[in-house]
Amino acid sequence: MFVIGIDVGTTCTKALVLTKDGQVAATGSQGYKLISSGRQVEQRAEDWTEAAVAAVREAMKNIDAREVEAISLSTQGASCVAMDKDGKTIGNALTWMDSRAAGEAAELVEKLSDDYIYAATGWKANPTLDAAKIMHMKKQPQYGEAVAFLSTLEYLNLFLTGRAVIDPTNAAMRQLYNIEKGCWDKKLLAASGICEKELPPVLSTGAKVGELSESAAGLMGLKSGIPVFNGAHDQYCAAIGAGAVHDGDMLLSAGTTWVLLGIGTKPMVTKSYIAAGKHPVAGLYGALASLVCSGASMQWYKDQFLLENFAEVDKEVAKRKDPDLSFYPYLAGAGYPIWNLKAKGAFTGITLASDKFDFARAIMEGVAFGVKRGLEDFAENGCQVRQLIMMGGAAKSRVWCEMIADITGISIIRLNQADICAVGAGMIAACGLGWYDGYEAAAKAMTRVEHVYSPAEENRKYYEEKYMRYRGLWDCMQKFYE
Repeated sequence: MFVIGIDVGTTCTKALVLTKDGQVAATGSQGYKLISSGRQVEQRAEDWTEAAVAAVREAMKNIDAREVEAISLSTQGASCVAMDKDGKTIGNALTWMDSRAAGEAAELVEKLSDDYIYAATGWKANPTLDAAKIMHMKKQPQYGEAVAFLSTLEYLNLFLTGRAVIDPTNAAMRQLYNIEKGCWDKKLLAASGICEKELPPVLSTGAKVGELSESAAGLMGLKSGIPVFNGAHDQYCAAIGAGAVHDGDMLLSAGTTWVLLGIGTKPMVTKSYIAAGKHPVAGLYGALASLVCSGASMQWYKDQFLLENFAEVDKEVAKRKDPDLSFYPYLAGAGYPIWNLKAKGAFTGITLASDKFDFARAIMEGVAFGVKRGLEDFAENGCQVRQLIMMGGAAKSRVWCEMIADITGISIIRLNQADICAVGAGMIAACGLGWYDGYEAAAKAMTRVEHVYSPAEENRKYYEEKYMRYRGLWDCMQKFYE
């Protein structure tokens, strides 16, 4: 028997057919485009459903539909589409990258204060989140017939079952949901002019949304009537799929931007503006922080200066160690936890002996120091990380994984699975069926660990001293970017 996990991302939807022990029996995918102009970044909401249909149909080519028992979803967050009374879309969806609503975000701050908004929702007032975007849409004549504003998850749930519901992880990114009270925030609704009836009901991740409709089943090549369980935001689905389901776990998604998702027992509302939300595991909360340009720094350097592939770079970097050469990965400004968008990237400690692989190692160390600085901030705010689960392109680098373990003093778990967001969605479906008694049990059975990198004691002093110099130099440099 099988479950299907569907991951509706920013430019691609993937579907996995999973067995009870987490084996991938079949996959399918379908891409789509963004529609961009300046600060406006849109997407056809119909692309989400059409791609989900195509991805599932591809995955089901050699699978007996009678053996698929349930579906769940992983989705991009903070993308929003207006709907009319007949259930049709009005215009395109405004994606999570669309920042046209800067004026409305400022209006919310003026009415309520940034402190209130952050404390209630876990997110600083932000033009890319739904509160500001819905306010903006409601001012435009073309949205005069709008009766609801749906996120990606709600839109897909509506397509699959006829019922539009959201989960707490996605609701938090609408900037209208009170994460501690677990409901739409009345002050934010009043200040934004958004009616609660224009928003969907909030249903726990893993709760049954409904049954797969005959129309959706026919399009996807599935049997109708199978349960659809409420999914989650893609980062939280990745956490489930990776086994980051305990207090003190952290997921590191190491792509173009590196994203830290720490798990704790209370909302992390901090001076460094970590983005807080509810974790799908009852009683736990998540905290998201993005290390902008971390992976992009190495890709930029390779594209500009290296002919070797990443495996060859890894081999050369492993031979080197320079206590003086350092890199500050602020190629697009310094985001979390520094928040200085005027900052610039920099190399320091260059000598005539420095070669191209020394620079590559400095980049890797600089990014790893950024992870350490993030972990220090999490710890100061009550989230003491005990293990770090790493996924994404950079996780393929043995040297980088070892380096992060040595620098942070925390074991790094590297997964042996692709499409971990869809795997997490499949785990949600598996738990909904009762295959497992909770996400911890599901992760033990379905998550694939490739390797665990433990900190090497012989490197501890070297990195501690270099990190202190790294921080000290930055303290001197940052005054030039004020």
